[in-house]
Amino acid sequence: MPFRIIFSAICTLFLMQSRLFSQSTDTLFHLSFIVYDDSFIPVPATHVININTHKGDVTDSLGIFRLPVHLTDTLLIRNIVFRDTLVPVIEVMPNRYVRLKRRRYQLEEARIFEWGATYDDFREAFIEMPMQQTLGASIGLPRQDPYKVPLEMDEQAVKSAGLLLTSPVSFFYYNFNKHAKSARKVYWLKKNQEKHDQFEAIINAENLSDITGLTGVRLQDFQIFLSQRMVCDFNCSELAIYEEIHGLWKVYQELEERGMLK
Repeated sequence: MPFRIIFSAICTLFLMQSRLFSQSTDTLFHLSFIVYDDSFIPVPATHVININTHKGDVTDSLGIFRLPVHLTDTLLIRNIVFRDTLVPVIEVMPNRYVRLKRRRYQLEEARIFEWGATYDDFREAFIEMPMQQTLGASIGLPRQDPYKVPLEMDEQAVKSAGLLLTSPVSFFYYNFNKHAKSARKVYWLKKNQEKHDQFEAIINAENLSDITGLTGVRLQDFQIFLSQRMVCDFNCSELAIYEEIHGLWKVYQELEERGMLK
């Protein structure tokens, strides 16, 4: 067969594959693969979310899920036992599986009381324990709502026109006294501590390393880049935080490729 004919056939095949690939990036199709643990054991009841379309599915007993995706989409895989994992669709297409890393939880201190060696011993000792009462309950005071925010700690209440009209002295004290403003700040810091901890767990170095694959100095540079540009805080949902991290990671890679990062 002449070389010219072979060369023309190869070029035609290459152009057809390029055209199919360019079209497939915009094509919505159903992707199905298996979620494994470190030992290649299927992981059921795992949430798989397409962060580009906000569509999701849960893996079945065999660790399999099915989800509509584009080639350019990214999946967020979440399971309480494993670390959150971000996976581009195009990277899982060849193998059709993902392996998750186990999450290690730090347990709080536990104390063991000598209430017997069996459940019956424990039950008998527990039933015979006297009821513990607070001072307010012992003198008959009504129970307080644990979720109620005191007026002096409520930002909207202390800045409202109603408080200015009914109690102008309190209004000026709560809004302009340094001690009152500081006490209100400390109160909300303590109340939002759990949200702060969840936010810090997402943006810490270990989790960012799992998402980006960066380590060492490059990871530190990305952390600085992220802290300077990130809009989400502890009040945002976890999905919104991950979406912003993923978006800034793409921007970081593009700037790094162009040599525009200092």
